[in-house]
Amino acid sequence: MRKLIAGIALTTAVTAVTTTAASAAPAAETTRHQSLHAWTLLNDRGPGPTPPGERLTARVDARTTAGREARGHATIQHVFPGGSTVRVEMSIDCLTTNGAAVTVTGPIDSLHFTVPAGQTQPDPAPSTWHPETALTFYPADEHGEHQVGWAGANALDYSAPAKATKCTPTEPNTWIIQGGFTLRR
Repeated sequence: MRKLIAGIALTTAVTAVTTTAASAAPAAETTRHQSLHAWTLLNDRGPGPTPPGERLTARVDARTTAGREARGHATIQHVFPGGSTVRVEMSIDCLTTNGAAVTVTGPIDSLHFTVPAGQTQPDPAPSTWHPETALTFYPADEHGEHQVGWAGANALDYSAPAKATKCTPTEPNTWIIQGGFTLRR
């Protein structure tokens, strides 16, 4: 009888340890392997439509490889009334979550300006200019509106310090008026 009780106790202990380890394993995988896919039309003035001729978009395709190491690409493009465009291409170096908010950060790979004919083209960025940038996608607020925090770089002063820090969320400053984001774990 003692052997039977000892066997049951051992089986129960092994089952409890195995169950605890098994239920803990997905949580560890969740923090290690995530992917973010986003396409958003943004408005930096509020949750309503943008002014005619203006279009601010963000497209992100990122995934974690281990821990906070991440790979991917993001494109942020702002078309202004009158036809001027600024496009920022960035490599993702971090994908992290804080509650329901999702942040990607990375250095700027390239900055492109397009101006209408007859206007002065801004100076190109130096080949060594790769400041850290960040996008943070926030869940819906109490009004059902989604916001994005965008910390870019000063394209008018290449000597200005970066406005973002690797793996650090940025405060919401634009509203998603179309599109959205999907985080997979």
